[in-house]
Amino acid sequence: MSGHAAIVGLGARGMRWAEALQAAGWMVSGFDPDDRAGRKLSGPTWKREATISATVRRADVVLCFLPDRLELVRMVLQRVQAETKPETMVAVHSRLHDVDEVQGCAMRPAQVVRLSDAVEGGVAMDVSARNDDALRERAALFVADLAAVLSLAPPAATAPDLPASREA
Repeated sequence: MSGHAAIVGLGARGMRWAEALQAAGWMVSGFDPDDRAGRKLSGPTWKREATISATVRRADVVLCFLPDRLELVRMVLQRVQAETKPETMVAVHSRLHDVDEVQGCAMRPAQVVRLSDAVEGGVAMDVSARNDDALRERAALFVADLAAVLSLAPPAATAPDLPASREA
């Protein structure tokens, strides 16, 4: 599976997904209101866009990594869905809100899934009764495709250097 993926929100989590998608052979476009975000990525499969509209217009899949505020999710989802095809899958990362709350922010809730961090660095893509079987299958294939390429787990934290203990 490959295609064109759009990332809205290029913080640490969005960047990990952008890198994983590039490694899996996807064309990736990204947007973040912070002009400094996303500068680390490069290459023929990456394009940083100046607007949400330009970022998502040609996307097969849109991934949104936003602060967990439903009002913001609603505004961004409505902008995203105004520019995408009705069949475009939109995944919204949320730690606080369930799939029904996230879908409640959308103009076309049937195209929206919830993305969350799973145990041990994995990811979960939550669907609901609003999603049809075709979208559910696409969501499963999408996650499986990326899992085969590289882990989306954040880098392991390292212990800070501690001064050597002195023995008396």
